[in-house]
Order: sequence, then C-alpha cells, then structure tokens
Amino acid sequence: MLKAGCIAQIATDFMGPNGLILKMGNTYRTPDFVNETMTVKGRVVSKDETGDACLVSCDAWIENPEGQTTAPGQFTVALPSRDGRVAAYPDQPAVEFDRTGTMKGERLANGDPDEWLRHIGEWWTPWVSAVEQPWITAFADAIGDPNPIFRDEEYAASTVRGGIVPPPTFVEPMDADWRRFELGAEEVVAGEKSIFPMVTRERQRAAVGARDGYCDFNFYADIHPGDTISGYTRWTEPYEKTGRSGTLPMTTRESVIENQHGQIVSTSKRGTVHIITA
Repeated sequence: MLKAGCIAQIATDFMGPNGLILKMGNTYRTPDFVNETMTVKGRVVSKDETGDACLVSCDAWIENPEGQTTAPGQFTVALPSRDGRVAAYPDQPAVEFDRTGTMKGERLANGDPDEWLRHIGEWWTPWVSAVEQPWITAFADAIGDPNPIFRDEEYAASTVRGGIVPPPTFVEPMDADWRRFELGAEEVVAGEKSIFPMVTRERQRAAVGARDGYCDFNFYADIHPGDTISGYTRWTEPYEKTGRSGTLPMTTRESVIENQHGQIVSTSKRGTVHIITA
C-alpha cells in the first residue's frame, strides 16, 4: 500500500489544492526493495467536461532503479473550471451493504477454506474509527507526503476542502480486514493453509505466500478530523488469473467506508494473489 500512497501523492500534487481525486487504482506487478529508489511518473490520457465537473484522467506508474514498472496505475481528478465552477464529487452511489453484520470475517482470512467459502458475500461486523488529527498526520508522514492540506488548518481551510483532510489511501486502514491485527489473530506460516479451493494439496505445499494483487478506490466525500468512520467489508468470489508466472489464484474483497452522517466516503475493491511455485 506504500506504492498506492505514492500514486495517490502524484495525483494530489497534480490536481492542486482545489481539485478532488475521484478514483484511483493500481496493480502490483513486482516487488520494490528497501533502500532502492522508487520513481513515480504520470501522464494525462484524457480530458472531459460535464455539466458538473472538469475531469482529467491520467496513467501513473512506479519504476525501480532498472527502469522496470513495478506498479502501473491510473487516477481521475475533478478540477475547477475557468468559468468559476468548483470541483465536486459525484453523487452518492447506490450501494447496498449490511450495516449490522455480525461475522468476524477477518478471522477467516487464514482459516479453513470450506468455512471461508460458506461466508462469501456476508458483510462483516463494521470497524468504527474516530478520526483524529494526529492519525492523519502520522499517515501522511508514513507515506512521505508533505502536502500542507494534511497538516495546516489555515492552509486547508482556504481550499475547496474547507479544512484538513487525509491522503486518499487513508481509507484503506479503515477497511475491517485490518482488524485481524487488533484481534490478535494467529500468524499462519506461508503454505500451511489456503483459502483458495482450486489449489491442489501438492500446490499448497509449494506455496510461498500471498501478496497484494491490485487495489481500486472510488471517492464520494471528504474525511475531516472529528469524523466517525465505519468500514464495512466482505469477501467476494475468488478466481484465477493468468500472469507471467502462469495461473495464479486470486482472493478478493470489497469495502464501503461511511461517515457519521450516513455519507459514503469511498468504495474499494482489493485482490490478493496467492503465489505458487509448483
């Protein structure tokens, strides 16, 4: 997710203080390593003007020191217009989700495959978080983003956001999946278990773990210090993807992030690829 944060940073730097990021996503093609420089690049691919917004879509990607693209991505931002229209988020989406989920779905992440499959599509117990300024600042520091809109109240109040907001990928740690660390779930050694039933027992023994495959975010409202945010998550249907290494199992989940006013802040989809060596 550090790389997703870097792609979000090039988007927010590009759009300026009075733009809004509406969507972003990226895939994880190959690892980056400690003490190596990541270079983030981008280019405009299209511009569009609707009655409500001026939209710019861009490609963005991360390169390692060898010039290899390790994380290709894209984003769309809304910009203020020359005739004085301010950037605006799209209307609230018509998303159906269960606010009263009772399942600790994150406990199934490394559990029995059959048990996990029985709960696909069920919404988990929401993870409710009170957002405070130090958390926003710490998150921006962690991804190395110095933008004053994440720290300086006076500066942020002069922008279209009306106050301090967090970096775009701040919504990710409010995904209930991360609560497994809060719950103290036992760590599973790579290869011991698999939540993907299409992997044979022999291939499970040869598995070398799992890593992020992709992330996609859509944004519909701001988060400000003092907000109470609820994260709703569920596992969705697994599938297999053909990559350079052959056929890889993918497990997926989707999340809805909502504030205390019942506004949907963001929706997201994430995929995890399970690495098989034989």
